[in-house]
Amino acid sequence: MHFADKLHERISKIDSRLVIGIDPYPERLFGESSPFARAYPHFTPEKLLIEFCAILIETAEETACAVKPQAAFFESMGLTGIAVLSACLKAARTKGIPVIMDAKRGDIGSTAAAYAKAFLDPDSDFFADALTVNPYLGPDTLEPFARAAAKAGSGLFVLVKTSNPGSGAFQDQILEESGERLYTKVARAVTDLGAANIGRCGYSHVGAVVGATYPSELKALREVLSSSYLLVPGYGAQGGTAHDVRHAFRPDGAGAIVNASRSIDYAYEALDEGIDKDAIRRAIYDAARKAQKDLNNVAKPTPST
Repeated sequence: MHFADKLHERISKIDSRLVIGIDPYPERLFGESSPFARAYPHFTPEKLLIEFCAILIETAEETACAVKPQAAFFESMGLTGIAVLSACLKAARTKGIPVIMDAKRGDIGSTAAAYAKAFLDPDSDFFADALTVNPYLGPDTLEPFARAAAKAGSGLFVLVKTSNPGSGAFQDQILEESGERLYTKVARAVTDLGAANIGRCGYSHVGAVVGATYPSELKALREVLSSSYLLVPGYGAQGGTAHDVRHAFRPDGAGAIVNASRSIDYAYEALDEGIDKDAIRRAIYDAARKAQKDLNNVAKPTPST
């Protein structure tokens, strides 16, 4: 199935635009002061990591249109992290939850093709439904990813206007020849890259990453990226609100998915006491359900009277 159609179908099926990021910070899971580790006193770090992923996937099954593992955290844990990442991807996809691999890869020629094979080949141990990619080596470096994704029925999310405070240093530069921002030029390249592969839902297999922390830019880029799904980070722990992301959605409530990671993954840390296994699960689930409802409230069209 076409990636955008798969995502569109999942959103409709469970009524959610939420993406749950799976960000296993080692110190928050394994550190001496970790409430998670205290709740599982006899677990090894590997078992703690497996349990953390399992809880988030279980939560996503009911509340999220996709999950987004952050490759860097798993990679930082060496062979154990890589093995658990592979198992996490397979577990989510087995449950019918689309997986967006947040790896932000980008390189030239054969190297780009190798990255694409790692994450977008169905025979790979790390096969995902979509991959985040970095466009700043040029449009030709995106083409191997786009081809591999189209062949596998997967998608891409290209970094366009990211949520971090320093993103404007490069992305906001005004181009002399056109007078437009660099991120706008990248957005037009994203549209061109996916133009030949539009799903039944009207969106291409090439989406864009546009941060919730820049709502005016998000509104403008929604118009430029008319045939692309937007993946919107920055909601939750980074300070973006549901109100900030409202312009990411089309009038029919489609066209965007919104990521929340730390605000869901570590929701249990806000509990004053009684942080046991059940409390951890409940806190994570409640935070995800709240985010799901908040996003639906701003995405869904108001019924006409």
